[in-house]
Amino acid sequence: MDKKSINDLLENFNFVVPEIQREYVWGATKNKRVLSQFLKDLDHKLEQGDANIGFLYSYESGTEHYLIDGQQRYTTILLLCYYLAALEGDNSHSQFVSRLKLDQNVQAFAYRVRSNTESFLKNLLKSGVTDHNEVSDQTWYKSEYENDPTILSMVGALEVFGNVLKECGHIILDKVLNNVFFWYFDVDMTSQGEELYITMNSRGEKLTDSEQIKPRLLKKSGDRKESYGKEWDNWEEFFYDKELRGTRSIGTIDTAMNNVIRIVLELKTCHEHARLNPVEDAETISIKDVAEYMAALMSIAQLNADFCKSEIARLYGDSNEDGDFFVLKALLTEKLKGQTELYEYQRVYQTVRNHVRRNKMKNLTFLTYLNAYMQSQLSWYEFILKQGDESKAVFNGHELEKIQICHDLGKPAEIEIWKTQEHPFWNGEIKSLLSWAKDEGCFSLESFVLLTRSFNLLFDQKENNGWTSDCVRQALIVRLKNYPLDHCFFGYTSDQWKQIMNNNPADFKSFLNEFVGMDITARDKHLEKIKNSYPETKDNLWAEFVHHDYLLEYCNTKRVQYRDEYGIECVENCYKRPYSVKNMHLEHYLKLHMKEYFAEMQGWNYWIDLSGWKSVVRFYKTNWPIHIGIQYRQDKHEQYEVALSTDDYVFTESDKTVLEAAGFVCDNNVYTAYSSLDMTKLMELLKLCFSILGQ
Repeated sequence: MDKKSINDLLENFNFVVPEIQREYVWGATKNKRVLSQFLKDLDHKLEQGDANIGFLYSYESGTEHYLIDGQQRYTTILLLCYYLAALEGDNSHSQFVSRLKLDQNVQAFAYRVRSNTESFLKNLLKSGVTDHNEVSDQTWYKSEYENDPTILSMVGALEVFGNVLKECGHIILDKVLNNVFFWYFDVDMTSQGEELYITMNSRGEKLTDSEQIKPRLLKKSGDRKESYGKEWDNWEEFFYDKELRGTRSIGTIDTAMNNVIRIVLELKTCHEHARLNPVEDAETISIKDVAEYMAALMSIAQLNADFCKSEIARLYGDSNEDGDFFVLKALLTEKLKGQTELYEYQRVYQTVRNHVRRNKMKNLTFLTYLNAYMQSQLSWYEFILKQGDESKAVFNGHELEKIQICHDLGKPAEIEIWKTQEHPFWNGEIKSLLSWAKDEGCFSLESFVLLTRSFNLLFDQKENNGWTSDCVRQALIVRLKNYPLDHCFFGYTSDQWKQIMNNNPADFKSFLNEFVGMDITARDKHLEKIKNSYPETKDNLWAEFVHHDYLLEYCNTKRVQYRDEYGIECVENCYKRPYSVKNMHLEHYLKLHMKEYFAEMQGWNYWIDLSGWKSVVRFYKTNWPIHIGIQYRQDKHEQYEVALSTDDYVFTESDKTVLEAAGFVCDNNVYTAYSSLDMTKLMELLKLCFSILGQ
């Protein structure tokens, strides 16, 4: 590897940028900052002395050397030399142009990516024009240049030169020619050069799989090599489009092309390709195959349907869903069958997408299935319903049932089913709704619509409380026999609700039917009516959750737990800060009657201690050594345990007599007594405690 100045390279080499190389992009709008920074860095290096600007690789072909890496920098440097020479005057410009040998068969620098590009650059270098605004006014300028990305980028480079070089005093022609260097490597044999092209590109990085397979496919294309090369540029430009690409980086274009080739390979061979192997895969498909599927892809994009664009956008590789592109493969197959009706594409999309988001499809099975569909003369629904076991291997029973309904009832059913299964609560699985909408086994679209609207009236408000309100949960306690499930939760996530529905199918359907045709006002009135009809008795285990809102309010994920010591406890999240239901009743009783009782307590207050995995209502008085704790004990005959404890206070004999008479038992200077759940009796016991504790 040799260190070569620009003078050395112009003197001793005839460089060609071949058609398989990328466009020149450093002067493009999106890269002007890159070019500006390059010039500023170059100016700084030249101020210090020499400027080495990277690597240059080529392979020899006759008297020419084909650039395989470094073309962006080298093209930029030659454009810069041209610009500086033209500014210096006619003599300097003519000398520089003569060194390029533009009128000879073998030039010092030729840009052969396209014939237009080559002719433009030759005319520009001869012209001496430096103002980018004047380029299009030249007599040799053709209107078709306006659509050539390399030409536009070269004109853009002139614009950057004009803006930036005013601040770069060390960038002068002589210094650029003599003090700017490349590390140059000349690959002796053409075969070596071609292989090096496969591993390197203009950024000095390993080529992507699509970049590696591209020259191999072009080589196989014979006389159409140039036209297919242009088509490949158009494909990359399609993925470059801002409307489709959005804010994704330029690098995602390579990812998209990789994925397209992978899809082509899989659909053409009916075999899986977890990753590309450019050498082997180039023997499996042709560039004509890629062109066929890219044409189909671009045609699908022109349908201007959001669902088509969203599936194409997955090719950029930033979606965790449908990594095997099942939906897009199906849409492409539909296109290659000659489908022109947008609604048919929507049928394909809805069917496949809904199954993909709910189940793991088998890629190999689906590829074989699509191949059979491609060969058939049937429409999508007809093919699925006539394939029998083959369709069952791809779609589960729930999906096949929906397809049958949609096929039989047409667009009205499709619209309702598609809309409903899109709802995030159902996430595609509407088995319960379909079942509820059947009358003696026969699906009724009218019932489906009414039940869906009723469901949405009750469950279509996802907030911090989960999928519905506590009021709905309370009404369901009244109506459902097996709710809450295993005395564990009252429905929070959609999966929990589906479990509750599956355990109470008939009751849940009846519950929904109660709200058919109601608006929000009528709904709320009916919910209150249901709650008020439920007596709070010991036989109704969950009745207190119906009538005391604060119980469910405490459970932020609507879960409860049961422990032998403390009975039913409300918890936060799944298990945190357990709070006994009976202790919660005590807290809320005190809130309502605190003025009544605290008047006799004279300085005593209370707080709720939720530490240590047990809830205790604790009473305290400032600077008073005695503490009172009240805790519900399921294991003590369902009573409140009242405990008096102290660190350094010694109970008097008089205190002991009163306490023992009230049923307190002393153990290690802690007096404990038990009271029934009757709040009046519990308050009387508390009054007694306060009366003997220094009151």
